[in-house]
Amino acid sequence: MTMSRDGVGTFSEDGPAPVFDRVRAEKAIRELLLACGEDPDRDGLLETPARVARAYAELFAGLYTEPDTVLDKTFDESHEELVLVTDIPMYSTCVPADQPVDAVGGPLAARDVRVGTPLWTLVAGRLTETTVVGVTAKRSAALVEVTTAAGSFTVTADHPLATPHGWTEAAHVAGSHVEWTGHAAPARELITVGAPNDDAEWLLRHGFARSAHTTTLGQSQWVRVESVRAVAAETTVHSFTCDPHPTFLIAGHLTHNCEHHLVPFHGHAHVGYIPNDKGRVTGLSKLARLVDLYAKRPQVQERLTSQIADALVRKLDPRGVIVVIEAEHLCMAMRGIRKPGARTTTSALRGLLKSSASSRAEAIQLINGRSR
Repeated sequence: MTMSRDGVGTFSEDGPAPVFDRVRAEKAIRELLLACGEDPDRDGLLETPARVARAYAELFAGLYTEPDTVLDKTFDESHEELVLVTDIPMYSTCVPADQPVDAVGGPLAARDVRVGTPLWTLVAGRLTETTVVGVTAKRSAALVEVTTAAGSFTVTADHPLATPHGWTEAAHVAGSHVEWTGHAAPARELITVGAPNDDAEWLLRHGFARSAHTTTLGQSQWVRVESVRAVAAETTVHSFTCDPHPTFLIAGHLTHNCEHHLVPFHGHAHVGYIPNDKGRVTGLSKLARLVDLYAKRPQVQERLTSQIADALVRKLDPRGVIVVIEAEHLCMAMRGIRKPGARTTTSALRGLLKSSASSRAEAIQLINGRSR
């Protein structure tokens, strides 16, 4: 059976399924760089068209499959009460407001960094200046404190750090090493370690290759990571876009911020349903996968919320459905009105969860009262 997608994002049987044209995408991104006044042939941008094309192939993966199929497998468990999965993530690479970063002229708290602020970074192991060209902020509770032989710092758990194995998220660097400089470390020979696979999930989350980091340790050295500890506190975190280098130092440690993603909104989805009289349920991970596939296409939040709810109705025939999405839109945070941290909440109610005030109140109470 061949399928094509109609205007509202459902499949029909009247044509071929859409495919991602990587060559065409790379040409379009190259043209976009030219239109912005950039030189796509300079060293820092040579691989950008291919990198962005790979990211968008994953970002819009929901266009090339039917999301509803993840709900094909169900179980008759005779369960008649509400099933609710909260805080399904729909992404950040940020620095807490109080964490100093290595600005030219001295350490500067992340909250005080502005567009135009020069920061220190390492390029091939040598100390180099880069300039902040964009700043965003949001609330986050997913923080870790990384302690190395050279000191401690706090970042979001997914913040990329430079290790001998390439870029690695902060939550996963325990027992490894991170590139660090005291601004006067002696020169060392090149250290080469097997590069990691550039898996699709990493490219989607960060927009650059894990293996993109190389160094001669000219003015830097590897320092051992002694511990990585989760920080149980929610705070404002800041993300910087820098040019000409998308990296900067935190307490001398080399970190990376993604400068390639064009993600329209991000946040969390809360999905629940009341099974039908037969107690038909689906795997909990299938709900997260459903959100992921519908989110991975050009979307507006209102449509996304309804599509998830309607898919559950079609596939599970439940007595009731609730979907609530809370998201920050980068079109409001990074451009135009420039209001980082503003969140939009949308909901879709179906069946009993729409018609019964008590059932609806129970679901909303569980969503609003969850532990963060």
